[in-house]
Amino acid sequence: MKNSDDFAKDNPILTTSVVAGMLGITPDRLRMYDTTKLINVYRVNTGNVKKRLYSQYDVEWLKGLRRLIKNHKMSVVLVKYLLKLIQQNPKLHYPQSEVSDILKELAKNPNFKSVVTRLDNKS
Repeated sequence: MKNSDDFAKDNPILTTSVVAGMLGITPDRLRMYDTTKLINVYRVNTGNVKKRLYSQYDVEWLKGLRRLIKNHKMSVVLVKYLLKLIQQNPKLHYPQSEVSDILKELAKNPNFKSVVTRLDNKS
């Protein structure tokens, strides 16, 4: 059974501007991650506009992505490839490195399955 902390981490309550500030990136960068299917965000209607909302799990996921892209100079295409590779080979043995540690963290994140499924959809 899940404890109350699990529910809180999965609750999409953070706005794009708040998450962008937490990660030190622009809101446009977050939208790019959504349009390139690297994150599957929750949307809520606010009048005529659909607003993106993020959970704590989303923030953790994005921190891992940012470390791969910014610190390790990986392209979005390479990150997508690695995520698909991990999904196809769940027992994959990683070499010891910081990149491996980040990939292992991402594979444990609740977002992993939904993102990889979204990457597989051609639409």
